[in-house]
Amino acid sequence: MISQAETRAMKKALKLAAYGRGRTFPNPMVGAVILDRDGNHAGDGFHRKCGAPHAEVIAIASAGDASSGGTMVVTLEPCCHHGRTGPCTDEIIRAGISRIVIATTDPDPRMSGRGIKQLESAGIEVETGLLSGKTRALNRVYRHYLETSRSWVTLKIALSLDGRTAAADGSSRWISCDKSRRRVQRMRASVQAVLTGAGTVRADDPELTVRLNDAPSQRQPVRIVVSSTGDFGDSWNIFRSPGRVIIAVPEGVAARLTEYTGIPGVEVWEFPMNPGSQGINLTSLFERTAADGIGEILCEAGSDLSTRLLNDKLVDSVSIFTAPVILGGEGRPAFEQLGIGNIENAVRLENISSRRSGSDFLTEGCVVYRAD
Repeated sequence: MISQAETRAMKKALKLAAYGRGRTFPNPMVGAVILDRDGNHAGDGFHRKCGAPHAEVIAIASAGDASSGGTMVVTLEPCCHHGRTGPCTDEIIRAGISRIVIATTDPDPRMSGRGIKQLESAGIEVETGLLSGKTRALNRVYRHYLETSRSWVTLKIALSLDGRTAAADGSSRWISCDKSRRRVQRMRASVQAVLTGAGTVRADDPELTVRLNDAPSQRQPVRIVVSSTGDFGDSWNIFRSPGRVIIAVPEGVAARLTEYTGIPGVEVWEFPMNPGSQGINLTSLFERTAADGIGEILCEAGSDLSTRLLNDKLVDSVSIFTAPVILGGEGRPAFEQLGIGNIENAVRLENISSRRSGSDFLTEGCVVYRAD
């Protein structure tokens, strides 16, 4: 039976786990709390980044001798295999913990209940399922990677009330309000990469950096620019701003981009063309970014790339800012043709949230694609 103290501890563990967002991939975000024999808080910890000690080990060190006979409350099944660090199950058994409350099992095939069985074999009482839904939602990027081998892609769009991203002449600064733009800065700071297309680079000459007082240059997200030709016009801001930049182009294009590859931090990745399209194979791009340690990507692009991502079923979630302006039919749409002939084929969202963002409304949710 779950106690009130354990429920409070799990809520704290979830908050702690979230501090690792954008740093732990390809590991999950995990938080842990130790309660002593009397149910009092004795220590806690969270997984700070990939390769660093796991939450359970940090919590045990924090609690010290109070771990013996105590309870560990942890957001994910402790690992029982050797990776960059040793098995957490060994440390839990060694610390003398008598009970462990786990939100959910680890979907990693190397785990998937094996850690729980090892703990039970050592005589530790195990309880699972406390706030499991919140833990699953927290680690959606990790779970998505295990299922698809791809990075998670969030599409961010700022729209007028009538679904336009810019006026007829292409001007769009600023559709969204100051508060929404500050929120986008925080969104960039929380992901590992920001994605855009060459058309947006040519039109806006953006930096796509994080401009917050507490975001030093070494914590800038990777900027990824997708281009079918390598033509960026006279735009240089995105390539010369602090941080790493990846230019994703078709095979054979890299040879003519020497003026960019000479810039510190700029890399050119080549990919095969997508069958039946003028662009690169975006699935291959997101498989490579995941293999490179990029778990979550925020896409800030024009209608062409946004449409391709949706048509290829590669958008995993959306963040749509709707501003109280109307631009009319001559304004530029968020998407081109999506092949949706009737309402039954519409792209829908689940796990939706909607809230005010200054004078705007922010709608977020995960994308649900109709099965073919």
